[in-house]
Amino acid sequence: MGMNLHCMLYLQRKGHLSAQKNKILDIGPQNVYFALASEIRDFLAGQGVTDVTPKLADKIQKLEYFSTPRPDERATMFSEITQLTNIEYRGFDVCPAPLTDILDLNYDTLPKKYGGHFDVVLNFGTTEHVFNQWNSFKLIHEAVKVGGVIYCVLPMSAYLQHGFYCYTPLFFTDFCKANGYELADMFMNRAGVDDIRGLGFDIRNEKKLLEPHSAVLAPGEEKVEQYNIHVIMKKLVDKAFDTTLEVSTAHSAVNKDIASRYAASQSRPARKGGLAGLAQEFDAYTGGKYRGATDALRAARRAVKDSKFLKR
Repeated sequence: MGMNLHCMLYLQRKGHLSAQKNKILDIGPQNVYFALASEIRDFLAGQGVTDVTPKLADKIQKLEYFSTPRPDERATMFSEITQLTNIEYRGFDVCPAPLTDILDLNYDTLPKKYGGHFDVVLNFGTTEHVFNQWNSFKLIHEAVKVGGVIYCVLPMSAYLQHGFYCYTPLFFTDFCKANGYELADMFMNRAGVDDIRGLGFDIRNEKKLLEPHSAVLAPGEEKVEQYNIHVIMKKLVDKAFDTTLEVSTAHSAVNKDIASRYAASQSRPARKGGLAGLAQEFDAYTGGKYRGATDALRAARRAVKDSKFLKR
């Protein structure tokens, strides 16, 4: 996975990353490509590093050199640049890398010590490679602190042989509404072109679905533009991760019981741990219909905490 420093300079200039807001979680450790020494210096200055000694200047030159991909040479890691600053950097990945915890977004939960810990969570071309989107974005949501930001740079169109998913603007606007975020910024950039014919895909005329390669494409129609979507979301409240429905094309109104589930979820507080958390989620899910059962769970939790009970 790779990035350039323009995205990080953007975060600094918007005030989301600074010498004070310096805790970064990188979901999938990034290589930095084609970084100029002047850009690295600007980034360091944004973190309060303005005294560029000869030794530091030499490190910057090496980071610039290795940011240009060459056969059989390693590429500069973003973590190497952060180590020249006061940034507290942590990566999550299934592959070993410097300053990186091994964590599988399909299955693993966020380690407790990282809950609400990070000022910035970067998702630069990672979650499209993970089948379990719920767990991926739940973990990201839980890792960022209130007042912090999530910065996603992800495929929006084409990328026909890259990853599992492309993302729409609506995904992020509804993510913000469901989870208490401000959509601080959203924009797109052109990334390349896919050639449908060149990739060997079977394009058919919708009236001739039994005939392979039945579509007749005009010149240029075989080209599909690749676009990335950039989204910066600022966390405003501490609440349990939530979801929503996209029903704009539904043939009728949503079932009222289903609709009430989503209406109740919008005010759901942050989930507690253990039995209390289980009771809280169960109450929210059932609308309190089985309050007696969850009261029993809470009573059991209080009993376990009672020292007299433990001595029996």
